[in-house]
Order: sequence, then C-alpha cells, then structure tokens
Amino acid sequence: MTVVKKSDVTIIREGNKAFGITPVGVYAFDVVGSFKMASPSVLPFYTNTRQLMPTRIGEFEIVANGQENNYPDELRLILDENNLTPEILNKQAQLLYGQGPALYKLNFENGRRVKYWLTDPEIQAWLDSWDYEEYLLKACIEFRTLNGHFTKFYRNKGARIGEKAIITKLEHVSSLYSRLEWPDSNNQVLGIVVGDFKQPWHNGLRRYPVFDSLAPFAFPVSMRYSNLYSFALDYEYSRSPIHGSLNWIRLSSSIPKLLSNFNDNSMAIKYHIEVPALYWETMRTDMMTQCETSGAIFTETLFKKAQDDVMEKFSIALAGNDKVGKFVSTATMFDELSNQYVGWKITPLDQKVKDFIDAQINIANEALFQVTSGIGLHPALSNLSKDGNLPSGSEQLYSFKIYLATGIDIPEGIVMKDINLAINANFPGKGLRLGFYHDLLLTEAATNPNDRMANQAPGSPKASTIVK
Repeated sequence: MTVVKKSDVTIIREGNKAFGITPVGVYAFDVVGSFKMASPSVLPFYTNTRQLMPTRIGEFEIVANGQENNYPDELRLILDENNLTPEILNKQAQLLYGQGPALYKLNFENGRRVKYWLTDPEIQAWLDSWDYEEYLLKACIEFRTLNGHFTKFYRNKGARIGEKAIITKLEHVSSLYSRLEWPDSNNQVLGIVVGDFKQPWHNGLRRYPVFDSLAPFAFPVSMRYSNLYSFALDYEYSRSPIHGSLNWIRLSSSIPKLLSNFNDNSMAIKYHIEVPALYWETMRTDMMTQCETSGAIFTETLFKKAQDDVMEKFSIALAGNDKVGKFVSTATMFDELSNQYVGWKITPLDQKVKDFIDAQINIANEALFQVTSGIGLHPALSNLSKDGNLPSGSEQLYSFKIYLATGIDIPEGIVMKDINLAINANFPGKGLRLGFYHDLLLTEAATNPNDRMANQAPGSPKASTIVK
C-alpha cells in the first residue's frame, strides 16, 4: 500500500484548471460554471486609484503598484520560470537600442521631417562623464517589460555656493524599489518614494521630489516617472505590455514542470475532477466573512492557498493503490443560475499516455503563438513560429523595416525623455536631442537618389553617393 503525505502533493494551477501531482498519479481539476469571481485574473490590478485608499508604509502614503504592491516582483517571478518571454523582451530592447545612442537635430525640408545625426563635443563630454549608455540600456529593458521607468536627476553641489547649476548625471532606479507618492488634492504626484517595500525597516524609505522641467535645478536630487499611458490608469503605473498574456505565459511555464514530473515518476492523469464555480464562490464568501469577523485581511493569495489545500486533500484521498473501501464524500448545493443541484464530479480517465503528452505539446505550441503575438513582436523578428519554420531573410528584412517605421518613435521618446530634458536644461538653445541610431535608415534613404538622405549631415555628399 502506498502512503501519500501532504508534502508529497504538488498543485500546479492556471486559471480554471489545476493538476494535483503525487508520486503515484496526476489528477486534473477543472472549474465549471459561470461565476467569474471564482477564477481571478493573474496579478489583479487596480482600475482607478481615485476609488481606493492610499497604501501607507511608515510615514509615506504611496500608490500601490499592483493589488498587493508587488506587481514588478510577481512579474519577475513569472518571467524567471519562462524560457521564451525574457528573450523576446530582450530582443525588443535590442531592436530599440539599435547601434546605440547618438545626437541629432530635426529639420523640415520640402514638407518632410529630416533627422540629421551630428556630434557635439560639449554635450558628448557631459555624457561621457557618467555611464549614460548603461542608464539607457536599463531604461530600454525596464520600459519593454513594464511600459515605464524611473530616473533620478543629480544637480551639482556647487550650485549651493553660486556656481552655475547643471544636472551632473542621471541614474536608473528599478521599479521594484520605486513608488509614486499619493496624489494631492489637485491630483498631482509631487514625490516618488524609494526603498525596499517588503522590508522597509532595513534601510528605510526615502522621498524625492518630482523633477520639474520648468525649474530643473530646484532640487539637489529629484526623480521622474516616464511611461506609456495605459487606458483609464491616469494616476497609476502603466501595465506591462505582456499583462494580457500572463495566463499564457504561466501555462507555458507549467508544462515543462508537468512533463518533467511525469517522466520522473511515470505519472499519468488518473482522474478528472470537475469543481463547480459555485463551490469556490461560496468558499470565497465564507472566507471573507471569517476574515471580517476576526479582523484579518482577506487577500487573493490567502484564497488561492485555501483552494490548493482543498485540492491537496482530494489528491491524497484519491492517491495510492485502488483499495477496497476507498471513497470520497462531496457536498452538493443548489445553483440558482442553472436551477439545479451541483457538486464535485470525479471521472476516472483511461491511462492514454501518448494522448496526454501530445495534448501538452499542442498546448505548448499554442501558448508560444499566443505569447509572441501578445507581446507584439513579429515572428520573423523573434525567430519563433507556431509551426517551427524559420522565416526567410527577405521576410525578416521587411518586418524590420516595418518595425523601424512604426515601432521606434514612441518608445524612443519615452526612454529618452529624461536624458533629453537634462540636455535641454544643461545646454539650452542647441536644439539637439539624443536618439537611437539604426543603420537600416541609411540604406532606406539611399534607395531614392532624389531624396536627401535622412541621416546626412549638412554639407555631406548626396544620398546617391552613399554606399548602399
């Protein structure tokens, strides 16, 4: 007889579905019914801070980043377990970075906007005085993962004794340690709080005023949050571009674990357990009532832990050799929506290992397609396709040209926003900005000899003489 302990049971959950994995079998749980609250979305996110109270940590009132103020941390944990998404996000950052940052000036000629790439010794000397390339690379990665990034501005100390005020350097601050201060009565965020919000007692929290582009030298150190606006989140943090794909990402990450456990223990799914959504909804209501009565705080993490405990008990009860007298007792309840009694349904499954493996592979392929399409990177640029075929060189080049024409300007403007504000403050009147240079723009402009090259500096040879 096989004895299964609670410590031997592993629950892998994804949305309405879960697997109870034991040393002797795998049991599939499936929520059936129409109660949407029974399957909360991955990383639930507030929809409007105006309807909520600020999160108070120590002496500071902040805008929570995520329902439990740990959105970046949870997102990182999900990405750490996935073999595809981090590389795709890195490739997007690399495509945006191109051949690196360079100074340019904008002109309009014959009704067209033309970028002239230039060098300026004074501005370049300031950039070289601090590691601006590392700052921009971190900003690219942070933006591609979270649609926003935090920057710290440092003013020179000599400004306090009458020297000319300048911004000496910029510093990237991780979103893991940065939170917006709660808006004032005019809905203005006046400060940004930095520190370890999980363990604020270690090094404490510190508030920095928000950088003011109209008075860039007003504070010795200030901060700014640059982000791509997310719909209906005016005074909050932007959602990650992969937020809607998180269910697929987690599903994709769970399949290797499932197949690995299957190979290690020669497991196959023995039972399919259908759990009515009404059961979880009733359980949620009871837990909320108990927490309210006892003064405890109800969280989604607490509810998910209770769900896992229930499924562990069923897995233990159903595990082991088929013994005479084994039984499982479940309760039924009346569902007013369907006008009938509902309860747990346990169906033994035929041990068709090949069908099980093929099904998981099909799910993995579909998850791959959904993740890549959700991130918004063309398969020709990610080298990932649902059928496994690599795109041709011409398809990759055409996709890259489309990406440069449509996917660069807005991300570049957000990533470069803070450093260009500093350049404008330190070197007013020069009219130069920093952008990411891409060689393909040179080739594209040179294809039409009648057009002046977009990357051509004033006085340089015409586009038709540039090597293609």
